[in-house]
Amino acid sequence: MAGAGTIAPPSGVPLGHHYRVLRRLLAANSEMLDLMVELEADLDYLDPGEPAIARRVMRLLDGSLLLAENLNILTGGAHRALYPAHAAIEHEVLATLRGFPNPASIPLVRPLEEAGADRVREVGGKAANLGRVRAVMPGAVPPGFVLTTAAYRSFLGENRLHGPIRKLFRDLSLVSDRQLFKERTATIRELIDASPVPARVVEAVRAGVRLVAENPPRLWAVRSSAVGEDGRMTFAGQFDTVLDVPTDGLVSAYRKVLASRYNDHAVLYRLAGGLAEVDTPMAVLVMPMLDVLAAGVLYTRDPNDASADRMVLDAVAGLAGAMVRGEAAASSLFARRSRPGEVEAGCLPDAAAGDRVAAPGDVPLAPGEIRGLVELGLRLESHFGHPVDVEWALVRDGSLMVVQCRPLRLVERESPGTESQDGPGPSPVAKGGMTVFPGRAVGRAYVARTVEELLASPDGAILVLRQAGPELAAVLPRVAGVVAEHGNPAGHAAALVREFAVPSLFAFPDAERRLSGCGTLSLDATRRLVFDGALWPDVRERVRGRSRRVFARVLDNPLRQQVLALNLTNPLAINFRPGACRSVHDVVRYIHERAVVAMFELGDDVGRQGEHRVWRLESGIALQLAVLDLGGAVPAAASGRRAVRPEEIASVPFAALWRGMTLPGVSWAGRTQMSLGGFVSVVASTMTDSRAGVRNVGGRNYLMVAPEYVNFNARLAYHFAMVDAFVSPVAENNFVNFRFRGGGAGEDRRNLRARFLAEALQRSGFDVDRRSDLVTAWMRRYPRAASEEGLGTLGALMGCARQLDMLMDDEASVRRFVEHFLRREYGAFA
Repeated sequence: MAGAGTIAPPSGVPLGHHYRVLRRLLAANSEMLDLMVELEADLDYLDPGEPAIARRVMRLLDGSLLLAENLNILTGGAHRALYPAHAAIEHEVLATLRGFPNPASIPLVRPLEEAGADRVREVGGKAANLGRVRAVMPGAVPPGFVLTTAAYRSFLGENRLHGPIRKLFRDLSLVSDRQLFKERTATIRELIDASPVPARVVEAVRAGVRLVAENPPRLWAVRSSAVGEDGRMTFAGQFDTVLDVPTDGLVSAYRKVLASRYNDHAVLYRLAGGLAEVDTPMAVLVMPMLDVLAAGVLYTRDPNDASADRMVLDAVAGLAGAMVRGEAAASSLFARRSRPGEVEAGCLPDAAAGDRVAAPGDVPLAPGEIRGLVELGLRLESHFGHPVDVEWALVRDGSLMVVQCRPLRLVERESPGTESQDGPGPSPVAKGGMTVFPGRAVGRAYVARTVEELLASPDGAILVLRQAGPELAAVLPRVAGVVAEHGNPAGHAAALVREFAVPSLFAFPDAERRLSGCGTLSLDATRRLVFDGALWPDVRERVRGRSRRVFARVLDNPLRQQVLALNLTNPLAINFRPGACRSVHDVVRYIHERAVVAMFELGDDVGRQGEHRVWRLESGIALQLAVLDLGGAVPAAASGRRAVRPEEIASVPFAALWRGMTLPGVSWAGRTQMSLGGFVSVVASTMTDSRAGVRNVGGRNYLMVAPEYVNFNARLAYHFAMVDAFVSPVAENNFVNFRFRGGGAGEDRRNLRARFLAEALQRSGFDVDRRSDLVTAWMRRYPRAASEEGLGTLGALMGCARQLDMLMDDEASVRRFVEHFLRREYGAFA
């Protein structure tokens, strides 16, 4: 084996000795995989500086080094290059661990003036932005205090909620049953509601009240400030705000805001953004209630025309809560940036009468107050270095207060001659409304009158709503467009629509009545027109592309790259060597592959010495399999032959696996059908993948057997599959491990197949971990019958999954094929 070292086992050492070394190595490999799955979950739920993270990482470093030692025992020292590779990875990992701050050093409460960008992991995005404003304009932000993310962790830790939440969230991204999803999130909220706030957090609340003033206000506003909020993602309207809270009600309001972190739409929004649970711990901002005359939202640029010399000002009398939720109309004006005293006419949305022009007198602000808001916006824009979305309040003493400030998302201007151009064409079935995000969309009209109906929105639909609210976040990643009868272009729903770049019209007169009877619609949100039928079929691909893009995993913790990332995927590639290992996972993967190959080479060597131990599996399926008997699985009668039949192999787990592989309808032949998109994806992937030239299509696959053990390693066309199982009468000793990665199609289609595998396995009783197109599944300590059933499922699943990435186009195809598999409709995969 070129590049892998020459195996030189000590003379006279029996194969049984090497088998025991291999079993020890494979058992340790299984433990390493378990630890990596547990570390992945820890990184999703725990602060990276928690001691539990470091303990698990150190076990992985020590265990992978022991694996390297066992491989070198097995191969006579052929892989000593693993040691310097492991040492280099260990050096990087230890440096990363030392760089994490200790969570115990974070205080439970901070005054708002101490919040800032450097403490965003403590105080959350909303408080950090307000802290930055208060640092340069102290009089423009009310006083307040923040119950930090350390208080949140204390709440979860002292009530022992990490475990139950992790269990309820496990595989939540795979749950397609909406009722099950709602039950899980409701259970988490109930757990939080039923848990006492720890005494030290209660004392932190009291300390925060004292920080604000010697004579604290009578009523407070308690608001979310999650990490990540008002940053890369807005989280607009996803969490609860509690207003008019008396001082003795602050603890209860704090718990209510924490529970809102698990609102259905908030969880779906977080998952859509690729954020893990640990990425968004909840801090809570507490501020005095203000005696407000008017309030609203100021965009320092026009989101739909960033080059224009204007700001967009929305205002209502009193508090702005109903306005930003989209439940109340606001007066909207355009104020000149270059001449703060000048105001242009804007519009007042009126769903019954259409848009009507707003005069400056319609806004509950005096000219001087409008000028003050524009000047305030310019100062904020200069301080932050980009356009901002400001929630403001005019209090009774005449001062202007900033109560929220976040980056403003701007719409890219369309190129001349694209979607915005006018010209001859069909007549629209309806027109009007206000453009919230421009562009075209094509999809079936879907009227959603309740939140439940909204959550059931089909992929690629054009939503027709009576009211656009923050619940939209749950479905925006997968819908084509939105037409809403009511909704404020400066509200939470509008911010979310811009974030997900969904063509949308709000304040569309009589939307439900005019569009509910339509089938497929074509929406031109730029020109505020709706047409019957599909005018622009190519637009559908943009929706799919958006959906795939937002579900991309965010890899921000270096431990994910240094420990968990798998870079060595093709054993035949020239870089499949110790020096190319860049993570602990690479080391483990390399060792496992070389150990399996080493055992077969040892078996061949024993055969040359007169004791035949390697056979070709003679079967009716199109799969080349080399069988290595580790002792007692192949009868002595086969010793003089080069081939062995499946029924001759006396191995309990192999027999169960083989039964599944050969069930009626499970095909191992070439696929008889393929979507055109799948074919194009395979061709494109092959042309652009530097590894394609060394893929072993239809090459040799390995099968190691013993009476109670099987290890199956197969490179099936363009992907790799592994089954490692021990099945005996003693349930405590039993395990079934499965791994699957790769494919001939592009990354999007490989990920779709991985989602199919993960959901099918999860619903078949396996524990599952999926990262991109890598799927790991396992069953531990199950009785013999259940373990055999699981192996049968794996056998059938591998046959059904072959080249399935060429058939899958979207999330709907994932759900369709999962149902086919669970109903044992294997012919659907042929």
